[in-house]
Amino acid sequence: NWGSGPHGGPQDTTPPRLVKSKPTNNATNISDNVIELNFDEIVLIDNPFEKVIISPPQTESAVIKALGHKIRVELKDSLKQNTTYTIDFTDAIKDNNEGNKLENYSFSFATGDRLDSLQLSGVVIDAQNLSPVPGIMVGIHKNTDDSAFIRQPFIRITKTDSNGRFTVSNIAHGSYRIFALSDIGNNYMFDIPTEQIAFDTAIYTPICKEEIRLDTIFSYTAADSIGNSRDTVASGIDSIISRQVFTYLPNDIILKAFTEQDFRRYLVRSERLLPYKFTLVFSNRCDTLPILTPINIPDSIFRYRIQQNAGTDTLTYWLSDTLAWKYDTLKVECIYNRVDIDSAYTRTDTLNLVYRATRNRQTTPAGNTPHTMTNNAKPKFEIYTPLVLGSSMPTRINDTCSYKLQQQKDTIWIDLQSEIEPSDSLGMRYEIHYPWEPETSYRVTTDSALFIALDNSVTKSEVISFKTKSLEEYSSLLFVVKQSTGKEVIQILDKNDKVVRQSPVSDGRAKFDYLTPAIYYARMFIDENSNGIWDTGKYSERRQAETIYYFPYEIELRAFWDVEEEWDIDETPLLEQKPMELLTTK
Repeated sequence: NWGSGPHGGPQDTTPPRLVKSKPTNNATNISDNVIELNFDEIVLIDNPFEKVIISPPQTESAVIKALGHKIRVELKDSLKQNTTYTIDFTDAIKDNNEGNKLENYSFSFATGDRLDSLQLSGVVIDAQNLSPVPGIMVGIHKNTDDSAFIRQPFIRITKTDSNGRFTVSNIAHGSYRIFALSDIGNNYMFDIPTEQIAFDTAIYTPICKEEIRLDTIFSYTAADSIGNSRDTVASGIDSIISRQVFTYLPNDIILKAFTEQDFRRYLVRSERLLPYKFTLVFSNRCDTLPILTPINIPDSIFRYRIQQNAGTDTLTYWLSDTLAWKYDTLKVECIYNRVDIDSAYTRTDTLNLVYRATRNRQTTPAGNTPHTMTNNAKPKFEIYTPLVLGSSMPTRINDTCSYKLQQQKDTIWIDLQSEIEPSDSLGMRYEIHYPWEPETSYRVTTDSALFIALDNSVTKSEVISFKTKSLEEYSSLLFVVKQSTGKEVIQILDKNDKVVRQSPVSDGRAKFDYLTPAIYYARMFIDENSNGIWDTGKYSERRQAETIYYFPYEIELRAFWDVEEEWDIDETPLLEQKPMELLTTK
């Protein structure tokens, strides 16, 4: 094409190639702490602090620089005698022009006269959902005491790849314990409660197994002797070649990672966003409530009702006396039980609970405004759920008022016997339980002022109407568990790995009725302490997280179907159980 100018040719897709190094790879009797690698093109080093892994781990960070065609690594720690060093660059090295990465490149040398060459490999998975854990540190200890993990740095380390796989390489002969650690503290030991960890009580002795592998070479002839076809077919065995291969064992270690429950408790923050309530947020659940004493207002008007969230770590105090609402600042002494890593004690804090009114904020509840209750009524109502009425602030039921629950038969509304039951101590949630019939219309009619809110505002008269689903709109699912111990709990999951329903296994069976037709998955955990929830592990007690299994297939439920599945947890290997659709790393 005239005028199009010169073209640059095909795009470069070749990663950098090592030309020479000083010292050479796998060299022995090395005393110099500087390593230089020369490549055939200009190279860059991407995020060396995160991606480059040096074993044994370094107390002082190495200096890693890219200088034109060269990468220079300077180890700041003194070299140990008779030790093999490994610098694993993972995918940090790339060329300057196209960013082509040199994948999985590592460099080794020894300060003694022998290079250690044994390996331990395996995979790290999340103990709660069996997904691979990428980028977590894996380290080994020659000291097999349990205390080594919390008191000493690892002697050799690596990190898992995107599929959770790892190989700890260049290991000397001996026996080892192996661990995984997220290492928030960057000190190669488990000393922060929020670090994700995995441990194995087994002691591993790595070996190298030499094998002879036979490869068969076939001879090929033309498929058509006349020459009409260029295809060839195997006509026989030409030769058998034997190859010497080395297998490093063990290569199938499975580490299940978890984060311990953090028992530390301290006051995270206090806030007063509205004049008639304030909130205290703690780092962990409060086994005993704090003791609050007012400092700048009379005790007689410092009256409140306490609302706790499900985790009991957030406490909301609703002030009952309107005189307390008028104070812009409430100064309060708060005495609570604080728990640190290794101690528990009583702590006293002085809180300044300041309310700052703005144009967009309500200064006080409007007593003349009707109070509104929410509800969960829908045109197609689930027949297994109660009707729920909710409030944004504490309420009480007015005994002089009433309500009616009615069911429609043909064109006539029939009164039913039922009660509104508060499901908390503050009157912020009420439930109406009734054995709903399928494909039936119901309505709830409330009198005016049936509910009286904290600010003395009242609700208006209301009619709540809904119709239950038909049985044809549901499916049911039954699991029959082989070799059940009675400790299993099965969870039904959606496509995002979120729990939809949960049921314990009884007499080897767990049934789920009234499921909406969809694609589901299933997970099982062994409820060792019979508390109905999955519990994480604790290293100080040498306790692993409760064991998880996945049903290895998706389950399609269609309307008006009853599905029965047999579940044998030993039939499918653990690493193959979780369906591909649920894996975070495919």
